[in-house]
Amino acid sequence: MINNKLIKYASNLLTYFGASLIPMALSLVANPFIAKNMAPEAYAVSGYYTSFSSLISPIILFYMIHYYIKEYFRVDEAGRKQLLATIAKALIWFSGIVSVLCFAALFGFLVLTNDAGSMPIMPYLGLLVFSLPLTGLLNLQLAKCRMEKQSRSFFILSVSNGVLNIACTILFVVLMKWGAFGKLLGPLVCNLIVFVCMLWLHRDALRTPTRLADFRRIFVFCLPLTIGAMLGYFFGGFTTTYLESVGQMREYGIYIVGASMAGYLTTFSTAINNTFQPDIYESVIKKQWKRYIRVVVMQISLVFAVSLLFILVAPYVISLLTAGRYVDSTPYARVLALCTVTSSIYYLINNYSITTNKPKLYLYTTVLGAAFMAVAVPMAVDRWTFMGGAWINVVSYMVFALINLALLGLVRVGVIPKKLQ
Repeated sequence: MINNKLIKYASNLLTYFGASLIPMALSLVANPFIAKNMAPEAYAVSGYYTSFSSLISPIILFYMIHYYIKEYFRVDEAGRKQLLATIAKALIWFSGIVSVLCFAALFGFLVLTNDAGSMPIMPYLGLLVFSLPLTGLLNLQLAKCRMEKQSRSFFILSVSNGVLNIACTILFVVLMKWGAFGKLLGPLVCNLIVFVCMLWLHRDALRTPTRLADFRRIFVFCLPLTIGAMLGYFFGGFTTTYLESVGQMREYGIYIVGASMAGYLTTFSTAINNTFQPDIYESVIKKQWKRYIRVVVMQISLVFAVSLLFILVAPYVISLLTAGRYVDSTPYARVLALCTVTSSIYYLINNYSITTNKPKLYLYTTVLGAAFMAVAVPMAVDRWTFMGGAWINVVSYMVFALINLALLGLVRVGVIPKKLQ
């Protein structure tokens, strides 16, 4: 029985890995060509605006995918169809309207604060912001595949999206040689094509009648999560944005390259998380604690092993992937690789809070953690510049994890009443 479960886990893991590894392999092949056509300053511009995605993406997508996952095992088949229809509509209309508001707010902020004009605003801000709401339906369909354990459908959809994204980037950066503009345009074009396909795929759900009360329940549950997720900007986005103030544009670009190299580990951690996520949610809901602990240990162990391997071979990997141009980014990449481990630990704890219907704990965690980062990031960057920023990113996830654990402990002993959870 145990062997059969392990075989099943291994099979699903290989499928999810394949869904991530194939686009990543193509990206690795394309990366030297992209690096040859991207100056450090171009990396700096694209990285600077990409850092804002962690601030505005939560409010645009409004954590609705997590609500779908949380409710999946609590409702019957008819309830799941209704839930899918409600969230699909919300991801189109709500996300579309909010993205316009986010663009206006960020544009005004940047105009007021970018006195020196060191970082151009348009069209880069628009390319970033309006690519985000187009991902909602895709994420919903991928979540549906995970919860139904349709690993083959997940594989096909993920690979297709990944290949298209890489193709668009190659077109605009390597062939058209549009630098930072092309780097941000590629995801927008890819997301738009996939969004149109998802509209067709969800056509039945979009015709399903929905009730205002359903949207209200989703809004009430997701609001504290969304506010908390926006404060999650302080995980890494705030650091990346703040580092621009150091004023060393070339070194800033090298830091961005190191962060992107370490970011490849997200492919592995996401595949690992996708493999175990349904079992983690189900074991918590059904209070199968031995199973929960076993799955968590397996997940963290795999993430740690992958991160350690990357740290050991980072100089060779970065030299190969950047055609030898950005080997100087190796120290940053090695440090930031540790974020994969610390973030996995934190998100496991956070998902436990969400699954056990304690969404406000996430908000409290991020408020306290954001306050810590608002103080710690300037101190670390002012003293150790870019390396200080890298290390504070690693530490931030552990600080957030400890805060969340402390809050769960306070809930357990009755200090935090149910209405505040």
